[in-house]
Amino acid sequence: MPGVPTPKDRFTSLDTLALARELRSVRHARVDKAFDLPGGGWSLMFRVPREGRRELLLVPGRFAALLSEAVPHAEELSPFARELRRLLEGAVLEDVPDPGGERFLEVVLRRSDDSEPILVALEMFGSGNLVVARGSRIAAVAQTRRWAHRTVAIGAEYARPPSRTDPWVVGAAEIEAELSRSRTDLASTLAARLALGGPLAEEVVARGGWDGASPAAPQAGRLGPELHRVLQSLVQEVGDRPSGFLYLRDRVAVDATPYRSHRWREVADVEEVARPTFSAAAVEYFPSLVAAPVPVEEQERSRALKELEHQLERQRAAVLELEHRSEELKADATAVFDHYVEAEKVLADAERRGETGPGVEARLGDRTVSLALGESPRTTAQQLFEEAKRVQSKLKGAVSATADAEAKLAKLTVASPTPAPSGSAFATGPRRRRAHWFERYRWFLSSEKGIVIAGRDASSNDLVVRRNLKDGDFYVHADLHGAASVVVKHAPPGEPVLTDTTLREASQWAVAFSKAWRAGLASAEAFWVDADQVSKKAASGEFVARGAWVIHGTKHILKDLPLELAIGTIRCEGEERWTVAPPSAVRALGEVRVLLTPGEDRERGEREVELSKELGLPRPLLQTLLPAGGLSVRRP
Repeated sequence: MPGVPTPKDRFTSLDTLALARELRSVRHARVDKAFDLPGGGWSLMFRVPREGRRELLLVPGRFAALLSEAVPHAEELSPFARELRRLLEGAVLEDVPDPGGERFLEVVLRRSDDSEPILVALEMFGSGNLVVARGSRIAAVAQTRRWAHRTVAIGAEYARPPSRTDPWVVGAAEIEAELSRSRTDLASTLAARLALGGPLAEEVVARGGWDGASPAAPQAGRLGPELHRVLQSLVQEVGDRPSGFLYLRDRVAVDATPYRSHRWREVADVEEVARPTFSAAAVEYFPSLVAAPVPVEEQERSRALKELEHQLERQRAAVLELEHRSEELKADATAVFDHYVEAEKVLADAERRGETGPGVEARLGDRTVSLALGESPRTTAQQLFEEAKRVQSKLKGAVSATADAEAKLAKLTVASPTPAPSGSAFATGPRRRRAHWFERYRWFLSSEKGIVIAGRDASSNDLVVRRNLKDGDFYVHADLHGAASVVVKHAPPGEPVLTDTTLREASQWAVAFSKAWRAGLASAEAFWVDADQVSKKAASGEFVARGAWVIHGTKHILKDLPLELAIGTIRCEGEERWTVAPPSAVRALGEVRVLLTPGEDRERGEREVELSKELGLPRPLLQTLLPAGGLSVRRP
């Protein structure tokens, strides 16, 4: 396949279908709890009869996954997570409908104390959304949205987004018709007209061995049956119990699929690794995607893409409405001719009664038609046919406008990402980049370029130490109960040894991400020890809680550590990254944008909004970087 594979930053329709099939394997599972996820999104904890627990991750606009092991959760429940618990606790998973070629997952639940089903719907297109409907009405929604034809708000009637072509059930003749109407190349046509999107379109082209840049229309007759065969074989390969495949380059995930991907086969140094389920592969790939600063050109492209998507949604709804109107008019006209005698009798009776007005209602077969008074039924039928022609003419214009918008959307969707440096084997795209291993934790780089990582909660405090504290590393902890476990990695061979400067910065960082910040303290103390002084082995009769560690030997105490952090950008291996760290660390490696100290807790939301606008950072990403508690902001 020529060119570089398009990076995938969210589920495709086939990924969504694979997850739906995974979920069907745990029918009759019962919802236990709902949680917030630290990086955004929510999770539902299920109890599966005779199998134990399963956790369903729901990340709007990106992905979902069904896991057999619990993941770290946010420390506090958001109002929406509390509402999920209220609505869903004790509900039993009843069904998972096919997504029908959409990036839209629906899960049907039922509670024993409620006669109406509960529907949980996850949108993985656009900016995403999570909706809970009870019966036909929306009971909870993450983001309220309103369009001319659809409202997503509490109390509104639940309606699915407008559907598109389902590529997994469409026939060869329909594929041929879509290709023949295309004005663009093959890959763009598959991405837009068959609703595959860029990555899946590339996979289909790679499997067929075709030239994705060649015009689609001239090949329609030949490619229709072949495309149908490739699409069917692809969905059959996914099967009812989808396996997962992770694609790695230099141990960094570049894709996750529920099938063996052909589009990565020709890319140098990309390794395929099998996973037991698609969810297991997805949860290794999607959380590793970290938002990077977005160039102005990409922001414009993103805005244009969003506007086109909204425009297309309106146009598709208009096409459906015009098609329905045209069919209704034709059916009324046909009913008049099919029941001509009855129509004449209705008009004659109306004249005898002396009725006035433009028309009279007549029941003709299974339809109710308004017949024009003073005219023959034939005149009414002809008028209905003429109106149907007028609507049909508007429909052609709407279809043409929709096709133009689809072509523009296809070009934007499959547009080549920003080129990678010349030594790179593939580009990762301007909107997303791959995360380093340490970015799965809370992290910063010291002024001596030392890697410092910490847990976000009790579970990840255990994980960060078990997996990462090795000989030569240091363990740092604020002298406060419940503070994060901080690990300072030793310098690689050949690099300068880390000094007290790094240990002091790590200690300052540790106290900032402790209860001292929320308490509004100006300073606090922390300690550091060598790796071999840390263990889970407690004295006889004592218990070591999850997230806690026992320290043996002498602690090196650092006092009067200021509670001050900087938000800024640093250069790391040629890429720009946002970081929250002690000011000295940020200044040494990059640019300090703002300085933070503890502030009023009740004003936190306002400060987040201000910082999000000023820095151009999405608020959810900003929240993952900041300590818990109020914020006082200063400019450097």
